[in-house]
Amino acid sequence: MRISSIAVLSFWLLALLAVASGPAQAQGVSGTVLDQTTAQPIEGAIVTLQATTERTVTLPDGTFDLPGAQGTAMVIVAAKKGFFNVSTTVSGPTAGITLLLEAVVIGNNPNYSFIDAQTCAACHPDQFTQWNGSAMNKAGVNTWLYDIYDGTGSPGGMGGFVYTRDSVHAPGNPNSECASCHQPEPWIEQPHKALDPIGALSPGSMHGISCEVCHKIADADPDFMNFPGIYPGGGVAFNRPDDPLTTHQVEYGALGDTSFILPTIMRPSYNPEIVAETCGACHQDKNDPDGNGDFEEPNGVVSEPTYWEWKQSEYADPTSEHYATCVTCHMPAYGATHAATTGGAPARDPETIRSHRIEGTTAQYLENAVEVTVDAVRVHDAIDIDVTIFNKFTGHHVPTGVTVRNMILVVEAVRTSDSQALTSLGAQVVHDLGGIGSPAQGYYAGVPGKFYAKVNHDINGNGPTFFTDAVGITFDNRIPALESDTTQYRFAAPSGTGEVEVRARLIYRRAFRFLVDAKQWTTDGHGNPLADVQAPHYGHLMADVTSHVQDFGPGRPFCDASANSTGSPARMGGAGSHSIGNNDLVLIASNVPTPTLGLFLFGRVKVATPFGNGTSCIGNILGRFDVLPASPDNVVQLPVDLTQLPGGHTVHAGETLLFQYLHRDVAAGGAGFDLTDGYGITFTP
Repeated sequence: MRISSIAVLSFWLLALLAVASGPAQAQGVSGTVLDQTTAQPIEGAIVTLQATTERTVTLPDGTFDLPGAQGTAMVIVAAKKGFFNVSTTVSGPTAGITLLLEAVVIGNNPNYSFIDAQTCAACHPDQFTQWNGSAMNKAGVNTWLYDIYDGTGSPGGMGGFVYTRDSVHAPGNPNSECASCHQPEPWIEQPHKALDPIGALSPGSMHGISCEVCHKIADADPDFMNFPGIYPGGGVAFNRPDDPLTTHQVEYGALGDTSFILPTIMRPSYNPEIVAETCGACHQDKNDPDGNGDFEEPNGVVSEPTYWEWKQSEYADPTSEHYATCVTCHMPAYGATHAATTGGAPARDPETIRSHRIEGTTAQYLENAVEVTVDAVRVHDAIDIDVTIFNKFTGHHVPTGVTVRNMILVVEAVRTSDSQALTSLGAQVVHDLGGIGSPAQGYYAGVPGKFYAKVNHDINGNGPTFFTDAVGITFDNRIPALESDTTQYRFAAPSGTGEVEVRARLIYRRAFRFLVDAKQWTTDGHGNPLADVQAPHYGHLMADVTSHVQDFGPGRPFCDASANSTGSPARMGGAGSHSIGNNDLVLIASNVPTPTLGLFLFGRVKVATPFGNGTSCIGNILGRFDVLPASPDNVVQLPVDLTQLPGGHTVHAGETLLFQYLHRDVAAGGAGFDLTDGYGITFTP
């Protein structure tokens, strides 16, 4: 058996290449992550080439591999919830490195002093500027908070519900839990304390939700989110570091690859819960009707539902195309590339540096929360309207937050020619909580539309009651994320032809109108002008959608018409009624070329057959009326005697006749004639 010379050469070439290449070269960076105290491998730690997407998770034996980590002076960071971040600097390729993670001790040091936000600003000026003056910063000085708690926030604060005066729980729990979320620094130092008197606010109260309030939360258990704020024995583990601070100081964050350490001030620890569960500490609360300190009992009513609304939606599913956390939406990227200005902070993807203004019910968010569509059609003597609100852009219900917030849909219909309001014939109207009084002053109860809110009731069945005293929910018709709500309306159509404009306005209100009036509020809790009492909408306008309906009289158009020599199609319509007994029908063809002649046709069968320069819409034509010219304003009108139709034909109740106008149009060329669209009328006795 002969072996070709080519085969022999190929064999030796492969052998030479194998010898020349030698053993496989190491690629990237690999190693092991261990517990510093036990030397045991740590599974599930994230290991990152700092400020890049080159990231992996350790295996059960603690090993990791970053094949894409190539270069010199690479900072490799290992992190896991419950441990301090640890880093090392290597040049690649490198194998066999060991990273030792040190567990964070969660302390409750009564002598610990919160780091002032001004101190944080030295390294994080952007974040401080964004937070300073924000709703988070002002949480402790919210005048509405005080008006509800003890009536001291504004001159009219004693009007309406005042917790310390009116709540059934005030005698046994006079302090309530307001401070747990609105003045957390003093509350953490002294749990169950009351709000500071509004005239004697401590520095901690004036800090509101400060840097350390969020970045000192070590754990937020989703199963205990209904406890208010940082409540002792609740679901939030808050870390007040033990001494010495050089060892135990910690700041929790979401990046997972920070390595900068500033003794007594900053030592980073990864906590992925800061993007949602930390927010849930104050945006998921339930009341405690029996006052036993267990807010997870089934006897309570959820007062702040936002976290669980998000958690139960597609937005909380990392595999969903809609996945988004609280940070994704409420802390948008703003273009920065460095998280800090000192400490050699690395350049990062701008998407990872998020604003700390943390907005929610500002104009930008309210006006981009939902999608509103209006579908309006003429049906005989009425305009039928469907309005759909699709919660398309919000990762929780709309409206959400405290239960006094609400949303009002107002639906109106007017004749375009003279703005004459049409009479509503439907039963779908705004609930009394939309405000009883003149709609011109924003009291929308009884007008066509819908009121959206969660309304609680007290032990006697009276509502709405404040969430502290709620024992049940009267109704909750708010719209969940990615769901929609459609309501129907009917208005009496004006006689004759013409256009009707339908308008749907969706209006957001920060409180029930009766409460706003009782408290005499003209500003929100932060001193901004209150849209709820300002014309023309008496609330913030979230959406304003109009739809135009051509009033074609007693019938409905069908079949398309082509443009004639006027540049637009000729249209069929009518006036009078579809009642045989009234016998007052007038056929109307508009936008007919003039001077010209034409005639009305009628039949019972719908078709769509090319004919002349247009389309024949009627098959088996039963008859044709006399030839008529168009008027100078391009309109042809024909009163019809239903008792003497051409050809001796008759019409009966329940029967539909189809009409079309055939007209000459020499100026258009072609066949020299054209037609309107079709027009069907279903007759009644």
